[in-house]
Amino acid sequence: MKKKGLAIGLILVPMLVAVIYFAFFAVDRYVSTSRVVVRQAASDGSPQMPGLAVMLGGVNPTSREETLYLREFVVSTDMLNVLEQKLPWRAHYAAQRRDILYWISQDTQREDALKFYQRLVTADFDEITGLLTIEVQALDPKFAQDALNIILEESERFINELSHRMARTQMRFAQSELTNARRNYESRREEMIAFQSANNLLDAEATAKARASVIAELESELIKERTTLKGLRSALNADTPQVRQQLARISAIEQQLAIETKRLVSASGSEQLNVTAAKYRNLMIDARISEEAYKFGVSAVESARIEASKQIRSLVTIVTPNKPELALYPERLYILFTLFIALLLLYGIVRFVIATVKDHRD
Repeated sequence: MKKKGLAIGLILVPMLVAVIYFAFFAVDRYVSTSRVVVRQAASDGSPQMPGLAVMLGGVNPTSREETLYLREFVVSTDMLNVLEQKLPWRAHYAAQRRDILYWISQDTQREDALKFYQRLVTADFDEITGLLTIEVQALDPKFAQDALNIILEESERFINELSHRMARTQMRFAQSELTNARRNYESRREEMIAFQSANNLLDAEATAKARASVIAELESELIKERTTLKGLRSALNADTPQVRQQLARISAIEQQLAIETKRLVSASGSEQLNVTAAKYRNLMIDARISEEAYKFGVSAVESARIEASKQIRSLVTIVTPNKPELALYPERLYILFTLFIALLLLYGIVRFVIATVKDHRD
């Protein structure tokens, strides 16, 4: 008698409840399915690959990563908000009151509504093919197809915005660096032009080199004139016109040499040519550095543009959303059979436990 009561409690009653539920209360749910993949848009004139080629060729790691991002977006609150704006999402499931498991109130809190939504909308990623399978369950075939079409439209917008956002970020950074480099280059160039105008010199270094060459020539000429003076003194008296004339010539060369040396070399002061040339040299170095930075910025912008074009992704629909004709869920016979097997196993385990306890008591 106890065995019969145990069988009734563990097998018959649950099976009877399940049969009544599936026969009178469970509502039919239609499923619309689509398979999509995120891939890199063709660039540099490469031809667009068809969806089948993408599927057979696999998905590169970057596209895989963004496909996983899309999977999270499909089952997120953001997608639920879009569906509620474009479709009577809650009203569709709130209209029926037979099946309490698939009924939702119009006033359900956001967190509970998201859990309910994630039971009906699923996104599964296939690691082998890289495809994302999106399924939508609804009480009406047309509603399931419409909801899935909206999900795909919003998914494409999401992928486009995500890829363009990364591209815009790269370009914005490169262009800002180019702008700063150009501004710095123009500032250095203006400083050098102002310095040239203030000192009336086009190239202080070249002028300094020319002045040094003049000094070298004066020194060489001074040595020659002094040598000539020695020869005259050895042959003539010191007060002869030739000697006095030679002395005057040497004195003029020495004065000019002193003037040129003073203008060229000085330890301090801003008017001497060596100081001016040193300042000009520093300005020229800064200008060249800023010019090289500007050239690098130009090439960086072009590189960023090429890299940005490689970041563009597109959503490829491998399988378009279908309008189901048969209700796939609930799978009544399969569930009832599985439940019956599970209850039999549970009944056997309970009988085994009871028998073991009795043996220990004896």
